Amino acid sequence: MCTVEFPSLEAEVAFLRGLTAVVRMADHILEDCLERGMDLDTAVDVFLTQCARLVHASAGFVCLRGTAGPVLTRVLGQLDVDVFDAASWTGPHRLKDGRMLFCSKLALGKLELGTLGLVVEGRFDDGGQLVMKLVDAIGDQLDNAVVAFLAFSDGRNVLERLDDLAPQDDDPVTGPRGRIGRYELVTPLGTGGMAQVLVARTRGPEGLGRLVALKRILPHLASDPDIVKQFLDEARIGLRLSHPNLVTFYDFGEAQGAYFLVMELVRGVDFDRLLKTLRPTPAVTIAVVIQALQGLHAAHTARAEDGVPLNLVHRDLSPHNLMVGFDGRVKVLDFGVAKARAQRTVTLPGIVKGKPLYMSPEQARGHRLDARSDLFAVGLILFEALTGVRAFDRGDELESMHAICDDRLSRPTSITLPLWEVMEVALAKKPEGRYINALQMAEALAEACPPARDVEVGRLVSTHFPERLRGFERLERVHLSGSTASAPSESTRLRAAASAKGERSGR
Repeated sequence: MCTVEFPSLEAEVAFLRGLTAVVRMADHILEDCLERGMDLDTAVDVFLTQCARLVHASAGFVCLRGTAGPVLTRVLGQLDVDVFDAASWTGPHRLKDGRMLFCSKLALGKLELGTLGLVVEGRFDDGGQLVMKLVDAIGDQLDNAVVAFLAFSDGRNVLERLDDLAPQDDDPVTGPRGRIGRYELVTPLGTGGMAQVLVARTRGPEGLGRLVALKRILPHLASDPDIVKQFLDEARIGLRLSHPNLVTFYDFGEAQGAYFLVMELVRGVDFDRLLKTLRPTPAVTIAVVIQALQGLHAAHTARAEDGVPLNLVHRDLSPHNLMVGFDGRVKVLDFGVAKARAQRTVTLPGIVKGKPLYMSPEQARGHRLDARSDLFAVGLILFEALTGVRAFDRGDELESMHAICDDRLSRPTSITLPLWEVMEVALAKKPEGRYINALQMAEALAEACPPARDVEVGRLVSTHFPERLRGFERLERVHLSGSTASAPSESTRLRAAASAKGERSGR
């Protein structure tokens, strides 16, 4: 690892704080997975996502190798480069879109275990050496955690133990992959700032049951009272909501000292990934947005058991929160729960932070919000979907917020006048200038542009994400047959995706 002089005391303190956070997090994740009988890909999924948040990385990957090649691969976000090519790189590499990919080898002495890569946006006057120093330090913690994890299994060679992780599609596993409460864990689905979501299996009489999405607080945050309160709030809200365009909550509980939520498993992709893969027609875009608005209306008008309005506001709507199913059904995720900045971040010179591009003006100013704030966010999502450009992205967080509050938009030529008239109302700077409710906006959109049918939306998603569809189908097949065969690993899906040019690796 190269020696780098810190440009300032602040940069050195930020580096040390970040390194301390990584060490603590790695220990928590390892302990948690061993206690719960989880496998290594679950641990790597959490580690990769949280380290990416730490350095404001927009994407990343971990690729572990055995004696014959890759055995476990996790990818976060849009790499825009073949993950197996990148796994052979070392150091900073400038990507075609201007982002920097920092690659660090994972090793035990001279024994190479794989590669960690994190994609960071920014202009690095030092060529990225300071960020590379932190990524190398993160890699050191990851390879130590991997070796420690494997050491608890048996005394074989480390690479031979890694070989055990290679996907064996036809072989049953020797036992369950871990449990939380009465739910058997199947495979990681995704990790955010506060929680990890896994596919889980319920078992009833005669082996009957279903696949569900199980959400759990991340192990290094499970004792944070603010995180626990937010998680409990999400459970209370979710269990009160019921609508075809909202994710259904089935269960909530506590096991082994940690809370978990159980929801329906949405088979599809999020709208952000769809937009990054193709430009849907206006009819498809309107179909997605109308369904989202119908779900929003149900949540906005929800009442408590005593009939008092809950006055729910999503506050964090974006294309990431809209799941588009292979059946053409759209689901709004994470309703009514403001995102926590669960993982403290490191601000090193040159790094660009995330941008609050879907806020309403009143949210950017810190004013009280009502349901009409969500309508402004829907207008921004619609603008991005129809133009391929984020409406108020100025490349800087503060400038983007000022633009949301003060700048006016002109009609792009790609948007018809009837649609633009609807969007102008949704994007009114003052809440009283917008639609009365989400249902009114949905009706206006349907008049301006007839939406595509659900079957057309579903066919589009299935056509462009065949590997993800096959992954879900295999999960269902294994589940319905009562088999305990392991779910397809991410590395299996990624290899297939690499050969199918239309599918990009991602969340």
